[in-house]
Amino acid sequence: MNQKHDQKKEESREQEVNGKFIKEAIDAINQQLESCRIQNRSKKRQYNRISIGRLLLFCGIVSGVLLGTAGKFWWGWLVAAGMLAAFVLIMQYHEKLRLEQQYLENRIRIECRQLARLQGGWNTFPDTGAEFLEEKDYVARDLDIFGKASLYQMICVAHTPWGRQRLAEVLKQGEPDLQCLRERQEAVQELLQNRELMERYESLALGVELETGKPGTQKEPLTAENTTATKNIDIRKTGTILRIIGIGYTGLFILGIVGALLHWWPTGIIMVLFFAALGTSWLTSGISSRLIGDIFTQERQLHSYLQMMYTIKSAGFESQTLSELAGRIAGKGSAMEGLGKLEHILDAYNIRHNPIVHWGLSGICLYDYHLAARAADWRIRYEQKLQDGIRALGEIEMLGSLAVIGTLRQTSMPEILQQEQAELLVQNVSHPLIPAEQAVPNSITLKDQTVIITGSNMSGKTTFLRSIGINLVLACAGAPVCAEAVRATRMRLFTSMRVTDDVGHGISTFYAEILRIKEMVEYGNSNRPMLCLIDEIFKGTNSADRIIGAEAVIRRLTGPGHLTIVSTHDFELCDFAENYHFEEYYEGDEIHFDYCLKRGMCTTTNALHLLKMAGLTKNEK
Repeated sequence: MNQKHDQKKEESREQEVNGKFIKEAIDAINQQLESCRIQNRSKKRQYNRISIGRLLLFCGIVSGVLLGTAGKFWWGWLVAAGMLAAFVLIMQYHEKLRLEQQYLENRIRIECRQLARLQGGWNTFPDTGAEFLEEKDYVARDLDIFGKASLYQMICVAHTPWGRQRLAEVLKQGEPDLQCLRERQEAVQELLQNRELMERYESLALGVELETGKPGTQKEPLTAENTTATKNIDIRKTGTILRIIGIGYTGLFILGIVGALLHWWPTGIIMVLFFAALGTSWLTSGISSRLIGDIFTQERQLHSYLQMMYTIKSAGFESQTLSELAGRIAGKGSAMEGLGKLEHILDAYNIRHNPIVHWGLSGICLYDYHLAARAADWRIRYEQKLQDGIRALGEIEMLGSLAVIGTLRQTSMPEILQQEQAELLVQNVSHPLIPAEQAVPNSITLKDQTVIITGSNMSGKTTFLRSIGINLVLACAGAPVCAEAVRATRMRLFTSMRVTDDVGHGISTFYAEILRIKEMVEYGNSNRPMLCLIDEIFKGTNSADRIIGAEAVIRRLTGPGHLTIVSTHDFELCDFAENYHFEEYYEGDEIHFDYCLKRGMCTTTNALHLLKMAGLTKNEK
C-alpha cells in the first residue's frame, strides 16, 4: 500500500513539474508570435510603399531616355542614368524587405510548430521520415521512430536534405562511439540552452524547404542532379572566352563614345554598336544562360543557406563539435565566403527582371557575358566547398532536432557506459510521444538479468517496454531522455513487438517472431552486451507450445552481458526470472489503471470485464 502511495505521489509531482514547464514554454511562444506578427505587418506596409517608388523611378528612366534620344535634351541621358542608379539601389532595398518579411513569416510558422509540439498537435506535421524506414528496421518499427506519429515526426527541425538524412542515421545507428557521443551530447546541451538561435536558424532553413519542395523530394544545390545545363560544357574555357569578348566590346563602345564626342565619327556609330551588341547578346543568350542559369534558378535556396551560415558564424559556439562545424562553414575560403561573392553576382543578374535596364546594359557592355564569366570562375573555385558547408549545416540541423525533446518537458542527459556487464538504470522514465501531463513515470534497475512483466490488458506493459526502448534510442543518438536519470551500457538493442506475418514469403506471425528471437540469440553468442525487449512472447501459437518455447528462449537470453525484458500473460513463465507487474483496480463497474510498475507477479486479470464492457458477454445474475 505504501509503495502504491509513493508511486502516486511521485507521478503527481512529475506531472506538476512538467505542467509548469509546458505552461511557461507556451507563454513564451505566444509572446514571440505576437512580436513577429507586429513586425511582419510593418514590413508589408514598407514593401508596398517601395513598390510605388520603383514604379515612379521606372517612369523617370523611360522619360529621360526619350528626352535624350530626341537630340535637343542631352541632359535627359543624365537624368536617366541618375534614376537608373537610384532604381538599382531601391531594388536591392526592396529585395531586402522581401527577405525580412519572408523570414518573419517563416518564424511565425516555426513558433506555431513548436506550439503544436507542446499542445500535442505535432502528429499532423508533413515530414514523418517514412522514407527512411527500411524493411528490416524492426527496432524503428516497434518503437515508432519513423512514420506517422513517430519520434522523427515530433523532433525533426531539419529542412535540408542532408539534415534530414543525418537525423535518420543517428536515430538508427545503434551502438555509438562513446567519444563522439559525449561530444554530441555537449553540442546538444549548448543548443538546448540557446533556443533563440535555433529558432532563428530553423526559420532560415525553412526557406530552403519552401524553395526546394516537400521533404523527401529535395535536392542539394549545384549538384550533378540539378546542374544539367552545364553537363557538357567546359566551364573554365567558356568563361574565359566570354570574358575576353565582354571586355573587348566594352572597350570598343567606350572608344565609340569618345570618338563621337571628339567628332571623329558620327554619333550614329554608338547606336550601331549598341544594337549590334544587343542582337549578339540575344542570339548567344543560350550560352551565358547555361553558365549562370543553374545558379539563378536556385537563388533563393542559396540565399537561405547563406543566411544560415551567417547565423552560425555569429553564434560563438563553445562546444568542440559546434565550433568545428562553424569553422567548416565560415572559415577562410569557405562556403560562406563563396556564397557571399555569389550574392553579388545574383544581385547583378536580377537586373534581368527589368527588361529596359537589362537591354540597355547588354547594348553598352555585353552585360550577360561579364556575369557568365564571373559565374564560371565562382563555380570552379567554390562549388565543392559549398557542398561541404551544406553538410555542416545539416549536422547542426540534426543536433538541433535532438535538442527538441528537451524543450517539451523536463529531461536529463543519459550516461552511456563502456563495460562488459549489461546494465540499465532508468529513474522515472516516461514515453516521449505521450503528452507530458499524461505520461506516468516508472523506474527499474537491471544488471545482467532477465525480468518477466505480467499484467492485465491495457495496464501498461507494452508502453513501458517502448518507453525504455525509445529513450535508449534517444540516449544513443546523443539526445536528452525523458527521465530523471538513465545509465546504460553501450549495447545493442533488439525488439520483438509488432510482429506480423508475410503472406508473400509464406511466413506466419509465429515464425516471424522466431526469426527475430533467433537473431537475438545469435548475437548473444558473441558475448557482447545487448538489451532485448519482447512483448507478449510467442503470442502467435497455442499456450502449451508458447510456454515451452518461451522458457527455452528465456534461458538462452539470460546470462552475462544480457538484459532481457519479457511481457506475458502466462503466469507459468514467472518462475524463470525476476518478476514485475502492472495492475488495474475497480470502482464499481468501472475499471481503472494506475500504470505504475510494481515488484512481483500480477494477481489480477481483466479480460472478461473488458468483454462485458464491449457487450460481448452477457451479465450473469
